[in-house]
Amino acid sequence: MLGRKTGFLGHLQLMLDTMIDSLKLAFEESEHLTKVRKMDLVRVTGLDMEQVTSWFNRKRARKRAKLSILKLERINAELKQLLQQRHEREIRLVKELEERKRREAELQDENLRLKCRIAAIIPQFDPTVDFSHAYHS
Repeated sequence: MLGRKTGFLGHLQLMLDTMIDSLKLAFEESEHLTKVRKMDLVRVTGLDMEQVTSWFNRKRARKRAKLSILKLERINAELKQLLQQRHEREIRLVKELEERKRREAELQDENLRLKCRIAAIIPQFDPTVDFSHAYHS
């Protein structure tokens, strides 16, 4: 029979599986054992008190570690999403800035053309004079 142990090793594996199942079931019922429940597990599993206590301590520690990892993974995902949003916002702002600079250049060109047209009509008009300060309060 492939994959299944027979004889002594098979019996030993079955006992080990039963012992672990008993400990897991007890842990699912309560992560902290009462003295009575601990004594019951000692009797059922064949382990001593210290072994049962240690198993529960390690199981709680593994659970806390797993929860910590899950929490960190969730935070990491949230931070990645936030970073992506910030990156997309930065791209939009850069495009907006480029558009505003392009529009400013267009307006400056239009102002220069208008000043030149005015200079052609009014000979004493100087198109190089900056009138922008005249419009600020």
